[in-house]
Amino acid sequence: MTYRDRPGPAGIVIGLIIIALGVVLFLDQTGILGWRPTWSFWPVLIIAMGLARFSQPRPDGTREGGWLIFIGSWLLLNEMHVLRYRDSWPLFLVALGIHTMWKAIVRPTPPPSVPKAEQ
Repeated sequence: MTYRDRPGPAGIVIGLIIIALGVVLFLDQTGILGWRPTWSFWPVLIIAMGLARFSQPRPDGTREGGWLIFIGSWLLLNEMHVLRYRDSWPLFLVALGIHTMWKAIVRPTPPPSVPKAEQ
Protein backbone atom coordinates (compact mmCIF):
# COMPACT_ATOMS: atom_id res chain seq x y z
CA MET A 1 0.00 0.00 0.00
CA THR A 2 1.40 3.40 -0.96
CA TYR A 3 1.00 6.82 0.63
CA ARG A 4 -1.60 7.76 -1.93
CA ASP A 5 -3.74 4.79 -0.91
CA ARG A 6 -3.76 5.67 2.81
CA PRO A 7 -2.44 9.07 3.87
CA GLY A 8 -2.63 8.36 7.61
CA PRO A 9 -2.03 10.95 10.33
CA ALA A 10 0.10 13.22 8.13
CA GLY A 11 -2.78 13.69 5.69
CA ILE A 12 -5.17 14.46 8.54
CA VAL A 13 -2.82 17.07 10.05
CA ILE A 14 -2.24 18.75 6.68
CA GLY A 15 -5.99 18.75 6.05
CA LEU A 16 -6.66 20.36 9.43
CA ILE A 17 -4.03 23.04 8.76
CA ILE A 18 -5.61 23.82 5.38
CA ILE A 19 -9.09 24.00 6.97
CA ALA A 20 -7.82 26.32 9.73
CA LEU A 21 -6.11 28.55 7.19
CA GLY A 22 -9.29 28.68 5.13
CA VAL A 23 -11.38 29.65 8.16
CA VAL A 24 -8.91 32.38 9.18
CA LEU A 25 -8.80 33.79 5.64
CA PHE A 26 -12.60 33.63 5.38
CA LEU A 27 -13.01 35.49 8.67
CA ASP A 28 -10.48 38.05 7.47
CA GLN A 29 -12.27 38.55 4.14
CA THR A 30 -15.64 39.05 5.88
CA GLY A 31 -14.15 41.63 8.25
CA ILE A 32 -14.76 39.62 11.39
CA LEU A 33 -11.09 39.03 12.13
CA GLY A 34 -9.59 42.26 10.79
CA TRP A 35 -6.09 40.89 10.27
CA ARG A 36 -4.21 43.03 7.74
CA PRO A 37 -0.43 42.66 7.68
CA THR A 38 1.54 44.98 5.42
CA TRP A 39 2.40 41.97 3.26
CA SER A 40 1.19 38.46 3.45
CA PHE A 41 3.00 35.16 3.88
CA TRP A 42 0.39 33.04 2.08
CA PRO A 43 2.72 32.25 -0.87
CA VAL A 44 5.05 30.55 1.61
CA LEU A 45 2.46 27.75 1.80
CA ILE A 46 2.81 27.16 -1.96
CA ILE A 47 6.60 27.16 -1.61
CA ALA A 48 6.37 24.66 1.27
CA MET A 49 4.14 22.35 -0.79
CA GLY A 50 6.64 22.53 -3.65
CA LEU A 51 9.57 21.78 -1.35
CA ALA A 52 7.68 18.82 0.15
CA ARG A 53 7.02 17.38 -3.30
CA PHE A 54 10.57 18.10 -4.46
CA SER A 55 12.11 16.35 -1.46
CA GLN A 56 10.49 13.03 -2.38
CA PRO A 57 11.71 11.68 -5.73
CA ARG A 58 9.27 9.74 -7.86
CA PRO A 59 9.89 6.04 -8.63
CA ASP A 60 11.51 6.95 -11.95
CA GLY A 61 14.00 9.25 -10.20
CA THR A 62 12.44 12.53 -11.31
CA ARG A 63 11.28 15.19 -8.92
CA GLU A 64 8.23 17.39 -9.05
CA GLY A 65 7.37 20.55 -7.19
CA GLY A 66 9.67 22.95 -9.02
CA TRP A 67 6.78 24.84 -10.54
CA LEU A 68 5.13 25.26 -7.14
CA ILE A 69 8.38 26.62 -5.73
CA PHE A 70 8.72 29.03 -8.66
CA ILE A 71 5.10 30.24 -8.54
CA GLY A 72 5.17 30.60 -4.75
CA SER A 73 8.42 32.57 -4.91
CA TRP A 74 7.03 34.81 -7.66
CA LEU A 75 3.85 35.46 -5.68
CA LEU A 76 5.81 36.13 -2.47
CA LEU A 77 8.07 38.64 -4.21
CA ASN A 78 4.98 40.37 -5.60
CA GLU A 79 3.36 40.43 -2.15
CA MET A 80 6.55 41.97 -0.74
CA HIS A 81 6.47 44.59 -3.53
CA VAL A 82 9.87 43.50 -4.84
CA LEU A 83 8.24 42.68 -8.18
CA ARG A 84 5.00 43.83 -9.81
CA TYR A 85 2.62 41.35 -11.43
CA ARG A 86 2.21 43.37 -14.62
CA ASP A 87 5.98 43.67 -15.11
CA SER A 88 7.15 40.25 -13.94
CA TRP A 89 4.89 37.86 -15.87
CA PRO A 90 7.56 37.29 -18.58
CA LEU A 91 9.52 35.37 -15.94
CA PHE A 92 7.07 32.51 -16.61
CA LEU A 93 8.37 32.33 -20.17
CA VAL A 94 11.94 32.24 -18.89
CA ALA A 95 11.04 29.47 -16.41
CA LEU A 96 9.20 27.51 -19.11
CA GLY A 97 12.25 27.72 -21.37
CA ILE A 98 14.57 26.57 -18.59
CA HIS A 99 12.19 23.72 -17.77
CA THR A 100 12.03 22.63 -21.41
CA MET A 101 15.82 22.67 -21.75
CA TRP A 102 16.26 20.79 -18.44
CA LYS A 103 13.90 18.04 -19.56
CA ALA A 104 15.82 17.72 -22.84
CA ILE A 105 19.21 17.47 -21.09
CA VAL A 106 18.43 15.35 -18.03
CA ARG A 107 16.97 11.94 -18.70
CA PRO A 108 15.12 10.18 -15.87
CA THR A 109 16.64 6.95 -14.66
CA PRO A 110 14.49 3.95 -15.50
CA PRO A 111 12.90 2.16 -12.55
CA PRO A 112 14.60 -1.05 -11.49
CA SER A 113 13.25 -4.06 -13.32
CA VAL A 114 11.28 -6.54 -11.28
CA PRO A 115 12.42 -10.14 -11.79
CA LYS A 116 9.76 -12.42 -13.16
CA ALA A 117 8.43 -15.04 -10.80
CA GLU A 118 9.78 -18.51 -11.42
CA GLN A 119 7.21 -21.11 -12.38
